[in-house]
Amino acid sequence: MAIVDLATKQSASYIRPTSWADGLRGIAALFVVASHTCLSFATYLIPPSFAETGKSILFQRPLFRLVIQGQAWVAIFLVLLGFVNALKPLQLARRGATADALAALSTGAFRRKWRLVFPAALMTILAWLLCQFGVFQLGRRVDAYWLRATSPQRSPSLGAAVVDLIRQIAGTWMYGENAYDHTSMGTATPFPWFTICIHDPASFDGTVGTNIFAGMILAELSFYNLTALRPRLIFKILPYGLVTLGLYICSYPDQYADQTAWSSQLASLAETFFPKDANVSRYYASLGAQMICLGVMLSPSLRRMLSHPMLLWFGSISFPLYLVHGPLMRSVLVYLLYLPMAIGFEPVLRADGTPDPESYISTPSPFRLGVILVMFFAFLLYVVQQWAKHIEPKMGALTAALERFSRSWGKNAVWTSKEKDEMLPVASVRELSR
Repeated sequence: MAIVDLATKQSASYIRPTSWADGLRGIAALFVVASHTCLSFATYLIPPSFAETGKSILFQRPLFRLVIQGQAWVAIFLVLLGFVNALKPLQLARRGATADALAALSTGAFRRKWRLVFPAALMTILAWLLCQFGVFQLGRRVDAYWLRATSPQRSPSLGAAVVDLIRQIAGTWMYGENAYDHTSMGTATPFPWFTICIHDPASFDGTVGTNIFAGMILAELSFYNLTALRPRLIFKILPYGLVTLGLYICSYPDQYADQTAWSSQLASLAETFFPKDANVSRYYASLGAQMICLGVMLSPSLRRMLSHPMLLWFGSISFPLYLVHGPLMRSVLVYLLYLPMAIGFEPVLRADGTPDPESYISTPSPFRLGVILVMFFAFLLYVVQQWAKHIEPKMGALTAALERFSRSWGKNAVWTSKEKDEMLPVASVRELSR
């Protein structure tokens, strides 16, 4: 298979000291997809137990319920974002090359931002087209919570559709809202927040600011050989304890935390340690993600495990996977599952004879659901692989072209010196500012 071939190419010579971050990012992307699948077809996993009996099944319990804890894996994305972005500037700064560090920071921030902006905008346009042609309309009628809640409504006219497209593309980066592609919001929102937090460290939220700065701190710590500190036995055990505790904390449910003893205990601790009126689930997800990343960074064995070629391959497609899976689930998966039952479907009528808006097309049997999910995920990986092979390079080339344009912008411009009231070339202004 092509996937196996690509993974095999990731031999030992490809493994870098920070390859573990790519492997962990790949795992996070897979669990984000898993969480959206569970939110569609297994919403009973949202609470930590069944309220009627107080009993919990396996995937409602700590660690196992991470399959539905999407925000925990998004928090890991953000920690790794801060970690990777800060590595090169910190390395240059530690060598005394301050100017090079600042140049690397500005160039890296520019490139990484537009390498996300362009693909996210393209995915929004594609999802907008699907929406206007009515592809998502079936998803609005199915008995699958996440698919139904994220399937956008078609615009009433062509003019309104164009306005909606512009509004949603801008809203992704300005307000963190995108009706056509909800999954792009989690990737987009770090960048305006990153800029705000640089100027005002107090402007943290429970997910973005704290995790990006935690990743930057981890990047600084990575230059120290912490495993050489004594007592060494503690530092051999500590990473596994941090990862286990981090996974446990990330398991904190977004709702109904009072239904079980373990989540109630975490809720009580939150009243002591977290700010008043904080979103406790987000804070726990962030704290757990930071502990997981720190534990992995402290453990050579965990870093080697996460540098497995297959995980590195998933890490290389993590962004396309994160970006593409939502629209494909709301279109291809919906039609595979519900189209046969949608034919001839008639909603339940209310007492006044009008259709009940809460009457949805029921989900197929578990066996058929499982078979179709396997088929769909194989198709999804194929599409993601093609996106990474054909679309990503074009997005990189577009970013490079924009970078070249930005570097030449105003190259021949002149500026006025306030002191001498004379015209100076840009180069002179730069010299004066030093």
